[in-house]
Amino acid sequence: MTKRQTAKVNMLIAMILFFEKYNSVFTTFVQLVTEITGFTTSYDDLQIEIGKQGLKISGVAATKDTTLETAIKLTVKSARKARAWAKNTGNATLEALFDVQVSTFSEMTQSVVINSLTTIKTALNTNIGSLTAYKVVAADVTAITTAIGLASTEIGTPKQAITTRAVATGQIEVLIDECDAYLEIIDDLLVPEYEDTDAEMVAEYHLSRAISSLENKATGLKVTGSNAATGAFLADVMVTIVEVARSAATNIVGIALIERIKPGTYHVTCKKVGFADYSKIVEFTLGKMTALAVAMMPV
Repeated sequence: MTKRQTAKVNMLIAMILFFEKYNSVFTTFVQLVTEITGFTTSYDDLQIEIGKQGLKISGVAATKDTTLETAIKLTVKSARKARAWAKNTGNATLEALFDVQVSTFSEMTQSVVINSLTTIKTALNTNIGSLTAYKVVAADVTAITTAIGLASTEIGTPKQAITTRAVATGQIEVLIDECDAYLEIIDDLLVPEYEDTDAEMVAEYHLSRAISSLENKATGLKVTGSNAATGAFLADVMVTIVEVARSAATNIVGIALIERIKPGTYHVTCKKVGFADYSKIVEFTLGKMTALAVAMMPV
């Protein structure tokens, strides 16, 4: 993946963890739950494509068609839920065992994948009575067992692995866009619904939603715009780096990014109808995203 894609995927992982943490808060907001479910499905599909792209061509027993992919996806879905149970019950060993993503298996040979999936399946089955409340039931274990059995009988070739990896490269970008589309709708539902009643959770949402610049060493600017009177995040603030004529508008969570700027000292302006203009001289350092918190004063 590119550095940009890696940074995006890191953000998506943070969002998955956020939604898992606050799952019980959203249960009565049916449409929000629907959008989160759609996002999670797209994310799971993305993890599968990332796993395909990471296939080793030499020495890998790639699956024929989708049998092993199915076994991995089913196992990961139940394991993620079981990880929450293990964490809540203080079982560090099982928490570590269940802490898997689809991409976890991308660097393994088929035999190692099968053995790993079987170990997880056995642990799920052993603790199934305790996992019902976490939406892991006997039928899930049966489906995993069947999928592992089918995958164990099919062996692919290096040529199939090469084809699979090439197709996955294109699908990664498509699925990242799908995840982004769901998150844009979730922004519109979650933020206004909970910003007054659970400001701490919404602040954590904003933090998880931001794309980390640590994976991208480009020089640039990250602006967080807010209303100086209320503290609310401001969308559609036009941020401009004057000397290089680069601009970007803040999104629904008040964030604007301008990347790939040459190091130097520039004049930054922020403008929005109904608010006083903001300006500041900012020094940009090589390889660093400069963060600027801008409180816009209503007029």
